[in-house]
Amino acid sequence: MNESPLRDLLGSAERDPGCDAGLEFFDEYCEAVDRGEPLGPRFTDFLTHLSNCIACREDTESLIAALREMRASKAR
Repeated sequence: MNESPLRDLLGSAERDPGCDAGLEFFDEYCEAVDRGEPLGPRFTDFLTHLSNCIACREDTESLIAALREMRASKAR
């Protein structure tokens, strides 16, 4: 998800809808990533926000990791 440490610090010049708007897509995005689905244009604004917001990016990465761990433990 991260391209470079510099990009993490500078963020993106694209329009950022902010944290509140991102919450609308948070669960859906994480589940799509966990299932390996193509993200398509539905998540464009959310991805822009993730490139700008370290807190949301960390929350997203944590949820994806938890979903993968749950799936792996069910497969055992």
